[in-house]
Amino acid sequence: MARDRALTPVAAATRRFIRRCGIELVTVHDGTGLNLHLWRLFEQLDIGVVLDVGARTGEYGRSLRRNGYRGRIISFEPVGESFAILSERAANDPAWSVRQIALGNETGQSEINVTNSTVFSSFREPNQRSTDVFGSGSEVKATETVEVRRLDDLFDDLVPARANVFLKIDTQGWDLEVLRGAASSLSKIAALQSEVSVQPIYEGMPTMQDALEYLERVGFAVSGLFPVTLDQQLRVVEFDCIAVRA
Repeated sequence: MARDRALTPVAAATRRFIRRCGIELVTVHDGTGLNLHLWRLFEQLDIGVVLDVGARTGEYGRSLRRNGYRGRIISFEPVGESFAILSERAANDPAWSVRQIALGNETGQSEINVTNSTVFSSFREPNQRSTDVFGSGSEVKATETVEVRRLDDLFDDLVPARANVFLKIDTQGWDLEVLRGAASSLSKIAALQSEVSVQPIYEGMPTMQDALEYLERVGFAVSGLFPVTLDQQLRVVEFDCIAVRA
């Protein structure tokens, strides 16, 4: 998503107008391709609820608001220091609620690795490629015991009936576990976003091929692939994959 930069009301209105004309004004490396794709997708599917899994400090929710989305956001973030910032950022937005839990394929408690830059915190261990690409930011500084729930056990209590739902997952190598814990809920999800890895940066994480094959098996088709990170040789490390119900 785009960097954390607010638009003035005039700029936001101007952007909405020119988008409807099929034009986009961009700055280099601001994530605009993904933002424009999501804007079109949310408009076409009339998305009313976003499940923001792996919310960290609320970057995704804030980016959605800058992108024009005004519907409900439900953010999930287990790591304590990230959740504290997320809570503050969502506090003045009545349509944005937060839960301090992780999602996965089992219910219980688990140890999560908290990294120097918490964007890399994961249930998986960073591998050598992670250090090569991201340096010390991806190194583990501590572990925390966190609550883990299955989305299937929460979905009906959180999401109004007949709502058009978008599921965003960014859990650093854990996305397929989140999807496996949502097996019964996926039929109620109109579209989703998940990070898929060309160069795995955690031990045991699924490859891009694993992820795309799983999405196809559970009834989703790829709508767009947007580079998240490039290494020093300008090779893609991971993509944001947008998928819609097939």
